[in-house]
Amino acid sequence: MSLLSLQSKPQLRPTVEDDHHGTPSEIQDNSQIQPPSKKHGSLHRCKTAPAMAVMRDRKPKTPQLPKPKSESSTIIRQAFFLLSLYLLLGVAIYSFNRDEFSGIETHPVVDALYFCIVTMCTIGYGDITPLTPATEIFACVFVLVGFGFIDILLSGVVSYVLELQENMILTGIHIKKSQQGFSARNYIVDVDKGRMRIRLKVGLALGVVVLCVGIGTLMLYFLENLDWIDSVYLSVMSVTTVGYGDRAFKTLPGRLFAGVWLLISTLAVARAFLYLAEARVDKRHRRIAKWVLHRDITIQDLLAADINNDGFISKSEYVIYKLKEMGKIGEKDILQICDQFSKLDTNNSGKLTLPQLLENRL
Repeated sequence: MSLLSLQSKPQLRPTVEDDHHGTPSEIQDNSQIQPPSKKHGSLHRCKTAPAMAVMRDRKPKTPQLPKPKSESSTIIRQAFFLLSLYLLLGVAIYSFNRDEFSGIETHPVVDALYFCIVTMCTIGYGDITPLTPATEIFACVFVLVGFGFIDILLSGVVSYVLELQENMILTGIHIKKSQQGFSARNYIVDVDKGRMRIRLKVGLALGVVVLCVGIGTLMLYFLENLDWIDSVYLSVMSVTTVGYGDRAFKTLPGRLFAGVWLLISTLAVARAFLYLAEARVDKRHRRIAKWVLHRDITIQDLLAADINNDGFISKSEYVIYKLKEMGKIGEKDILQICDQFSKLDTNNSGKLTLPQLLENRL
């Protein structure tokens, strides 16, 4: 009986759609089915799938805000332009009022540039000083302007150069990562986070300090005819912007060198000591994060993390609470995000759906 019932049922035969005539043709034998020729790597959307491409192409009612772009190149252009303008102005004023400044003279333009660089870097050797009230006012305005925006712009240039170096190192490691196993670079570079480890930054910082002091020592020994102890002493006092005034650059070659060396070394050393401070802060943050992640949750934590006041903590509430404990986000950040979500959730359902997003775009 079961055999008869099976034979009486109509057999289902696979059909394919004829692309040329639009009529289905029955396939009698599975062995005769020829697999369609497809190009490797080509994907075809199912005819019954939603037209997501059409939804993606819909233009919103209000134009989207563009993503902020990196301003490194703009900062560099502004830095060189303002630095040139700043130094030209200082050189011009000093050159026309040479008699109102005291100090050893070598060349008018070199002395003027040397005075401007020393003033801008806030070293203050005291070898060239203003004598009249007019030049004293000029020196006050010049140092305040230089200490204000020029230092900020040049610090941005130093940061850009260091970030460029970091990106080049990371790019090289990404390329060679598949070709080799563990290496010393994995110890100093965090490839997953896309940045250099703090120990590498500390090493670079110390290297920059030693390099700047070493170059200054050598040039002072040969250009200013100082002994090694005095050369090291003046080099350290210069790159740290202390400048007691008992030693200074007095020769023409020495002041030409100082015009470039002081401008670069003072900012580089300042950035290096900033990395040392960041290393201590980063170590403290990692210690706090480790304590937050490994400590047991208490009843007070449950009550504090329960944002919805429903008696339990969801995964999202737990993540938010831990991020707040680590200091990664603040209450103000959470409120701003919630406010943005409320604007998108027009029907107050507590979730965002595709129809809502389409409604906002129409």
